[in-house]
Amino acid sequence: MVLFGYPLETIYLYGFIVATILTVIYIFFGDIFESIFSFGGGSVSVVTLLLSFFAMLCGLSYIGEYLFSFNSIIIFAGACAISFVGVFIMKILILKPIAEAEQNTVQRMDEFIGCKGEVITTIPTEGFGEVLISSQFGSNAIPAKTVGKKDISQGTEVIIEGIQDGVLLVQNIAYSLKKPKL
Repeated sequence: MVLFGYPLETIYLYGFIVATILTVIYIFFGDIFESIFSFGGGSVSVVTLLLSFFAMLCGLSYIGEYLFSFNSIIIFAGACAISFVGVFIMKILILKPIAEAEQNTVQRMDEFIGCKGEVITTIPTEGFGEVLISSQFGSNAIPAKTVGKKDISQGTEVIIEGIQDGVLLVQNIAYSLKKPKL
């Protein structure tokens, strides 16, 4: 079949190439585009789903036109159905769990409050250092600042008093009235 003077295979191939290139660009620069143009609010961006749908639609239609001698409308309808199911499965099994994992990071940080850690980079009074926290999942080095009026030197044990903007607020365990969680 011919559309706009070009065979459908050619249109589908060009559509697949363009949609794939746009998808890759969006993967790398999507956050920038979303912040500049204020779209895509939510855990999974609609643009990602649309670009993936068009890439799958064009790719499957190209393969269908190349391999089968069915009517082009039947091939297009089948490609639409398979693309819809594929994008739906991709959203449920891949994109949504990734978005939920990003949102759970804040909750995990709150679990550190009251825990004991060790200073691995000296924390000046008006600056930032780093604290090593050991948990059942391994060790994490997290930025920290002191809540006291004194510097906390490397190797000192501290207790996490709170969290502010992803930075641990710590105090020397010798000066703290709180007992650390185990």
